[in-house]
Amino acid sequence: MTKKFRILSLDGGGLRGIVPLLVLKRIEEMTGKKIHELFDVIVGTSTGGIIACGLTSTKDGVNPSLSIDQLIELYTTKGNTIFPRRTNIFSKAVGRVQKWFGPKFSPKGLDGLLKEYFGELTLTDTLKPIIVTSYDIKHNDVVMFKTRNAVWDSERYDVKLSDVCRATSAAPTYLPSFELRFDGKDRVCIDGGVYINNPVMAAVSDVLRSVDGLELKDIECLSLGTGVYSESLDDKTEGWGFLGWAMPITTIMMQATSKSSAYEANELLKKHLRLQINIHDEDKSDMADSRPETTKYIFERVEKEILGNERKIEELKKFFK
Repeated sequence: MTKKFRILSLDGGGLRGIVPLLVLKRIEEMTGKKIHELFDVIVGTSTGGIIACGLTSTKDGVNPSLSIDQLIELYTTKGNTIFPRRTNIFSKAVGRVQKWFGPKFSPKGLDGLLKEYFGELTLTDTLKPIIVTSYDIKHNDVVMFKTRNAVWDSERYDVKLSDVCRATSAAPTYLPSFELRFDGKDRVCIDGGVYINNPVMAAVSDVLRSVDGLELKDIECLSLGTGVYSESLDDKTEGWGFLGWAMPITTIMMQATSKSSAYEANELLKKHLRLQINIHDEDKSDMADSRPETTKYIFERVEKEILGNERKIEELKKFFK
């Protein structure tokens, strides 16, 4: 196979999904094309899965039903709907108690937005094939929502995009698990980031199996992270027990699996571009932080480390040549 086969891979990371969206907006400006026109498969975990659905969902089979700007709005002006800020002493006290006995946030805000954005659209209503990850804790089973499977057997695999988004983004401690019927089983799904926050290799393995004549040398992958908190924990963890590890473990697992997948992709693929930012301020590191000052900080980090970095922009331009 001589044609280039391009994969777009999108990490999980809550409201920091704004990071890949800002990069994708620049790509559309640079190329004059919509993202779905530039890639053959788009794969995403958690917030990356929501973005994958948003970039490809279509009502008419020709045009995406959502623009990049609409998706950016989801992570900026509507972020507080998904993860409401606790602004007074009483609500903060309730939040501190609640986090030990249940999810920190109600899913109602996210559910409403997903229904608004996707309505009754399903996995087959996408302009390009997508893969979205989740994990079924009822059957201890990996779940991959794939357009390819939905087209092949709609009864078993074709589910609403809004349900796909809820299943992939049900991050432990943040949002409750999500129940749905998929592949002949009643599933209880949580965030795919618990095992594959950077899903690049899931897409590579899938296309090698499903695309006739495709070889590793034909695959080109752009992998976009959502930011990594840069402080080391090595001087803090020695005396930690359950309570110490309970909150940071999700972030640590996400970072570790992302770096592992990036390493594997670098080893296997001739063309793999990984773009990521560093978050230096611990106060701005929570992926559910919807404060305007945190959003502004993330915008600034993306501008400094990627969009305003001449070397990174040249790498992006070279990727699409």
